[in-house]
Amino acid sequence: MKKLILTAAFGLLTAIGIVQPAQAKETQVGSLKIEHGFAIETRPGQPNGAAFVDVANRGKQADRLLSVSFDKAVAERGELHTMKHEGGKMIMREVPKFEIQAGGKLALKPGADHLMMIGIKEPLKAGQTIKATLKFENAGTVVVDLKVKAMSDVHKHGHDDHHHNGQHHDGHHGKPAKH
Repeated sequence: MKKLILTAAFGLLTAIGIVQPAQAKETQVGSLKIEHGFAIETRPGQPNGAAFVDVANRGKQADRLLSVSFDKAVAERGELHTMKHEGGKMIMREVPKFEIQAGGKLALKPGADHLMMIGIKEPLKAGQTIKATLKFENAGTVVVDLKVKAMSDVHKHGHDDHHHNGQHHDGHHGKPAKH
């Protein structure tokens, strides 16, 4: 009975706006709004992982995401990556930047452009939060929180091993990268 009363009270307080339900954190830097940030859990021994954010440019000037970094306790380094089909294979490549047009949006998502964590120190576990530092050409640098999601919570065509057999490719003739 006590649990039912507490649940009803929380529902009422949420409905009238006194209590806000937990939501994905949104971050603002300059004219950029960054939201929906998450990473995907990793298995023990998995050397690399992926993370994703949406960046909306509300300004009148284009901007560029130039780099990503992660706390050294999480990964050795971060890279900006693109994925596309070439010769019947899904190929991942590091890119120097992502463009964000004025009034446009950059959507980093599983199976497409993403943030790569190279040299993961400990497996990422669903439910934990990690921090990523994003460096933009005009808006500057900002730290964002990324909630780690279980692989089962990510869409079927997410950034997982079936795209590249668990290896990170360097983009040159589909050979595994040496890290």
